[in-house]
Amino acid sequence: MASSHRKPRSAGSRIAGIWTPAADGDPRLGEVEQKVDDLYRRADSATGRTDTAKRMPKINSLRKKPSSFTATPHDHYDQAQLMSRLAARRQNAVAAHLTERSTPTEKRLQVPDGTQSDPRTAKAAVQHKLSTARALLSRSAARQQRQEAAAALARQAVAFARAQVGKPYVVGAAGPGSYDCSGLAQAAWKAAGVTLPRATTAQANAGTPVPLADARPGDLIFFHDDAGHVGVYAGDGLMIHAPKPGTCVREESIHYGDTSIIHSVVRPA
Repeated sequence: MASSHRKPRSAGSRIAGIWTPAADGDPRLGEVEQKVDDLYRRADSATGRTDTAKRMPKINSLRKKPSSFTATPHDHYDQAQLMSRLAARRQNAVAAHLTERSTPTEKRLQVPDGTQSDPRTAKAAVQHKLSTARALLSRSAARQQRQEAAAALARQAVAFARAQVGKPYVVGAAGPGSYDCSGLAQAAWKAAGVTLPRATTAQANAGTPVPLADARPGDLIFFHDDAGHVGVYAGDGLMIHAPKPGTCVREESIHYGDTSIIHSVVRPA
């Protein structure tokens, strides 16, 4: 049988990348410590951060217990466990570090602005907006009520004027059997509870001027340069008026003569 020329391997074992001698000799404690340091530096390099303050207490604790590295056959398993625990603790430290670095960013994404983060400020802002909304709603409701009330009065005036259709035109008459133009307008709005002057020129200044395109039923339409004639607007381009002597109260187009003769439009209420 051919003899083997290979050199017998010395007794011993490798623990976490550290070679330890057999039971007949002591390990080099400095070498073990150096290997542990190397392990920590590699972990720090992986995370981009070296934390000497956190690492040194662990190394110092190892230095205080040199007997734990006594290389007896029965201690090899204990050394492997120790190195395994050290590696696990370091992995946990790395994971905690990564979590710590990511948490501030997540919190910044979740933290609202200063106004929202302060409950009292946020409550005050909401109450201010609520008060403003209530004020706007109140003004809008009041305006709508005024418009509805004015529209109701205007309908009464138009209804009264329409009821006079067919009655004769008489100069200076204001009803109930006959009317002139200003007498009819005055009587119509009196039926709605609104007092108007008697003359057309005075009636032309007794309300709110509005554009012809915005005329509503009940508005007064004045004609000629001197506002010498008036009719009660009935809607849809029609009005009720007492045209002139020899005619009767009637309903006809506001353009019965010519658009150019329309002087103005006034809303009594």
